[in-house]
Amino acid sequence: MLARIIAGLLFFVVTCAPAHVAAADQQASANAKRSTPVSAGDPAPEFTLEDQDGRGTSLSAEWKTRPVVLIFYRGNWCPYCTRQLAELRTLLKPNEQVRLLAVSVDTHEQSKGFSEKIAADGKGPINFTMLADPGHRVIDLYGLQDPQYLKLKQEGIPYPTVYVIDKSGRVAWTRIDRNFREWPPTAEIRAALDALR
Repeated sequence: MLARIIAGLLFFVVTCAPAHVAAADQQASANAKRSTPVSAGDPAPEFTLEDQDGRGTSLSAEWKTRPVVLIFYRGNWCPYCTRQLAELRTLLKPNEQVRLLAVSVDTHEQSKGFSEKIAADGKGPINFTMLADPGHRVIDLYGLQDPQYLKLKQEGIPYPTVYVIDKSGRVAWTRIDRNFREWPPTAEIRAALDALR
């Protein structure tokens, strides 16, 4: 009887422990915080976040079919972000096969309200997806957290950043602005997209 119990325990340890360790490794990787930002030439780290309607959006599902413009902005309270996102409505050509994704620490409800606020300017609704990262997991994964917000109520605020990701999942172009009053002009992002052709 004792031999059966010992054999059962050994079987459990041998078969289940590696899976548990692998799951722990995946969790640690998911919670990783880069010390330096993702750069041009790097593979774009994979993530899934909720959009402004609460639906999950996966980065790799997007870049496999078309280039992606990935924008990290400070939040719905930022007037500079409001202007930047409003300008991005003019970035794409009609029927252009490019996906725009905008990430902040806002919840998906806040993102929805923010998109409605931008649309209220009378120049049309936003034509891109806003993604919620309230735990700043993806912001940390990309190494973009602005340290001036550490330990504050708004911890996790990213540097204003734009990535252009090609259909292989590689970062083809990026611009990170340490000054929150600056962001890449739409023409600069447009040039980066045109360079993918």
